[in-house]
Amino acid sequence: MRAGIAVLLFCLAIGASPADARKIYKWVLPDGSITYSDRPQQEGAKELKLPPLQTYTPAPAPASGGADQAAAGDNTSVPYEVVKVASPLPDETIRDNNGTVSVRLELAPALQSGHTVEILLDGTAIGSGSATSASVTNVDRGTHTVAAVVKDAAGKVVASAPGVTFHLKQASKLNPP
Repeated sequence: MRAGIAVLLFCLAIGASPADARKIYKWVLPDGSITYSDRPQQEGAKELKLPPLQTYTPAPAPASGGADQAAAGDNTSVPYEVVKVASPLPDETIRDNNGTVSVRLELAPALQSGHTVEILLDGTAIGSGSATSASVTNVDRGTHTVAAVVKDAAGKVVASAPGVTFHLKQASKLNPP
């Protein structure tokens, strides 16, 4: 492994690549150290056969603007500038013995035609539709996260609200008031 790294660094240092006609030689010195060079400088130097370098060619970037929007016809949408959980507030403590939590979202601009909102409690969908608020009951005491996503008619997520963590406290039968 170390030898491979040394060869790679050596190739980079001299500007060689496997596509070049250059050759790499390796030999062991009397003290046991290994030496690499582009010329065999000692008797017994062996030419190394290097594998081709791994390369990556990214997929072409989609054309920006008109092509996708023209194909969509009148169904072009305006991007949402604001998508956030307005209630509960971050790190808010809610005291409710029934485990009821009211969730309210803030969207700007308003929900567009063909789009739906999905509200998530601890990563599980608790409601989907055009409403930007929901009331959830029987939530267990403890710390929870509420988030939301806006989906287009095809079900593709077009915007999302980052999760907000809140805490639900309930009176305990073991510790009456």
